Amino acid sequence: MSTGGPRTLAWALSVGVVLADSSIVTLALPEVLREYDTSVFGVSWVLTAYNVVLAALIIPAARLARVRPERLWGGGLLVFSSASLACALSPDVGLLIAARCAQAVGGAATLAGAIELLARDRGSHRAAAKLWGAAGTVGLAIGPALGGVLTELFSWQAIFLLQTPLVFLLFAARSPAGPPEAGGDGEPDRRPEIALGLLSAGLTGALFLLVVLLTEGWGLSPIEAAAVVSLMPLSALVAGRIPLRPHTSGPLAIAGAIAIAGGLAALGLLPGASADLTVAPQILVGAGLALTLPVLTAAALGGRDPDGARAAETLAARHAGIVAGILLLTPILSLQIDAQHDAGRDASTALLLDSSLPPQTKIEIGAGVAAQISTAEGQLPELRPTFAALEADADAEDRPALRALEAGIDDQLERAATHAFSLPLLGAALFAALALIPMHHLRRREL
Repeated sequence: MSTGGPRTLAWALSVGVVLADSSIVTLALPEVLREYDTSVFGVSWVLTAYNVVLAALIIPAARLARVRPERLWGGGLLVFSSASLACALSPDVGLLIAARCAQAVGGAATLAGAIELLARDRGSHRAAAKLWGAAGTVGLAIGPALGGVLTELFSWQAIFLLQTPLVFLLFAARSPAGPPEAGGDGEPDRRPEIALGLLSAGLTGALFLLVVLLTEGWGLSPIEAAAVVSLMPLSALVAGRIPLRPHTSGPLAIAGAIAIAGGLAALGLLPGASADLTVAPQILVGAGLALTLPVLTAAALGGRDPDGARAAETLAARHAGIVAGILLLTPILSLQIDAQHDAGRDASTALLLDSSLPPQTKIEIGAGVAAQISTAEGQLPELRPTFAALEADADAEDRPALRALEAGIDDQLERAATHAFSLPLLGAALFAALALIPMHHLRRREL
């Protein structure tokens, strides 16, 4: 049994990168949305397609990994890296989604091969789960922030270009691992997998809905939003240092699930449009993630896992949960945005009528604002062009009133956006809370 080295690091890093891809493009989605002129629901498939394919293929890939895990891992890396390049070069959203599906095919092979290799390296799947579970948790949490930084500094395509050299990990892990794990005992307990699926569905609120709110609802740049959502991985890293011991790991996992549900509910009940208000909820979600996912993963693996099936089922449950969360919550968001557009338009009209601007200017602003809102198609409207054009031609004495009106309308639209995200985020909190039902048995369980 190995205790570490380049090949162990290479296998763990590949797991972290593949799992990070389930969330890394989240902050890039607004840029993808604008570049390809699609809708919030349409662009969400850039995330959904990857997770659907990964969830569907990870279990059969785990069976293949029992035969030649080195070849499966290496082949998966080749496909994943090639598909990453195809994502970066995609000329439209349809081809981007197709490339993401291919990326997930390679990702499933990479994951299955790496997990089997780590299990052979560490002596068992249960022992290896601590390593690949930690890599996956960090990857999942840090993904959105890293994607936002790359999008702001370069472009959304840079996210995928950065993953292309992953294939060079092959040179760090050329020597074969040891023999497969032997034996096996007991029937698998499905309750931890159900809990993982429900928690993952809830986490789409923090990993998808929140970042869309920050960028599209409140107008933050990708790098500003990345700075905000970096609180989650930071709090996960801090909470991950809490030692999990027998008789305490179960209660801590339950406390973590409560923290996730509470943090998501707090995000759904924000009293205003301010990034500062998201700090405490994000800390709760990040800490809860670190306390809960490792314990549930260990519980799902049970005793011995000689064929890696339980490890694969655990990952399948997590990604199926992400898919369910996106598919169920995104349509609610789209409906809420449409409803809040009407509320924002009414509030904007009231501000416009009370303004001291000339009647002709009011008419032009009203037409421009109405046009932007009515053509948003699931996106939040961009009003700056309307006011910029009017301000350039306005008299000097009218410009302060124009700027004040723009600020007032922007504030109303931000409030409307915040309300639009309330119901989907509360739905995410409900998913996380429901995970407490199958987790009830963890209270007295030694893990």
